Amino acid sequence: MEMRLLTKGVERNIFAERVAEARARHGGLYKEICSQGTDNRARLASANLYAMFENQQDSAEQMVAGIAMHNLEVFPQSCSKPDLSHLYPRSVLECSDHWSLSKGAGMRAWQGAAIEVVRLQAFMVLAYLAVGLSDHMGFYAAMGFVRAGDPVEYPYVETFDGVRPWVWPMILEGKPLQNLTLGVAQLRVERLDNHQTVRFLNSNRLRPFTSRPEFPLSDRVAMPVNNTNERA
Repeated sequence: MEMRLLTKGVERNIFAERVAEARARHGGLYKEICSQGTDNRARLASANLYAMFENQQDSAEQMVAGIAMHNLEVFPQSCSKPDLSHLYPRSVLECSDHWSLSKGAGMRAWQGAAIEVVRLQAFMVLAYLAVGLSDHMGFYAAMGFVRAGDPVEYPYVETFDGVRPWVWPMILEGKPLQNLTLGVAQLRVERLDNHQTVRFLNSNRLRPFTSRPEFPLSDRVAMPVNNTNERA
């Protein structure tokens, strides 16, 4: 399996289609908000889009999972909270649109994202998990993410009735981020095309955070707007 940075317009369009497909499969019936003041297309256009493929020769149409990442210098954080104004915008990476159409591929996409987090020397990773019934909060907690305040309204998608979801701001920093760095160092991968392709070995596993999270894993009340499969 390998992760590729999507650089062509047609590839990025397929990524957006797969995000919508994955949301529909798993009950997240959202549509993008594309207005003058809030344009999800502009947000995605500013992000690096990464897609997972089962085989080296697979075409763009065969992507099975993906994730978007941008630092806060190229585009602001999706929500107004948490307040990260004390940090250099380039040092904060926001992960979003984490989707999967194949069992296990979502975890591989996160592994690939973690490799990029380490390579880009991020000081903090930011994500937003939509309030709902899911076990994704447990997954992100296991990676070391913690809540950063109360839920906020997510501005870039809405239901077909015009209702915007509420999301938990989640951050990864400090010791858990250091643990992630150590975990990435143990992964056996090939980096090709100036880091645009990361090729994984089947034996890879990422376990960067083993101590107890700051909130119990049994408190599973969130489903990420940016993760649309039933399991990462």
